[in-house]
Amino acid sequence: MQDALKYASKIAYSSKEVLKFSYDMAVRYKDSPGVSCECGCAAGAQIIAMAAGAPNKTIYAFDSFEGIPLPSNKDNQMPGIRMLSKEEQSKLPNPGEQVLESSGATSVSLPDFRKHIYDSGIYDPDRIQVVAGWFEYTVPSFGNVYNYPISILRLDGDLYNSTYVCLKYLYPKVIKGGLVIIDDWALPGCRQAVLDYFYEMPYFESYHNKSIVDFTIYTDVEYIKDKNSTVAYWTK
Repeated sequence: MQDALKYASKIAYSSKEVLKFSYDMAVRYKDSPGVSCECGCAAGAQIIAMAAGAPNKTIYAFDSFEGIPLPSNKDNQMPGIRMLSKEEQSKLPNPGEQVLESSGATSVSLPDFRKHIYDSGIYDPDRIQVVAGWFEYTVPSFGNVYNYPISILRLDGDLYNSTYVCLKYLYPKVIKGGLVIIDDWALPGCRQAVLDYFYEMPYFESYHNKSIVDFTIYTDVEYIKDKNSTVAYWTK
């Protein structure tokens, strides 16, 4: 366990506190029904942490393994590369209409990802099911075909559409009391995707014009405490 976490810390894009949180939550939910999912697993650090915390639980790892895709006009930056001017942002396609190709940021190949999983020494790495490809293609197919309940849903897609698609097709599968983690809450496009998704839900109609502060209070969103405290989570 400790060796796996130590290995994960070497390849993580996140803080040690965020990594430890993934491990602790995996321990908490290890006997809960359903699988764990991470969308945007990069080198695999959070996957390793969750696998170490719940040795018998199946984990689905979604990633393009080509890097972060190009943004839409809902995003104010190319994450990991640079900020966009308002003029540049306005000229981008609407979410779902952008060209699905890599921006070059956070690119970890599938062979390298698999090597990290095996080198970490976690028990039974074969229970980590990889779903490779752009979320716009893989997540709807998975969501429509597989009926697995989800106990932990971790989203690290950086962009508006990457986040929105994952919520649309996977959030309904999260069990009552299940955990949802939004790694990129600090990015305006990602945060707006969460807001837009819930504003479209029937029970959320009275909250259509509420501010971000009202939303966080309403859904009991909390933050993993580290240097930045920008990773958000809540229980369903």
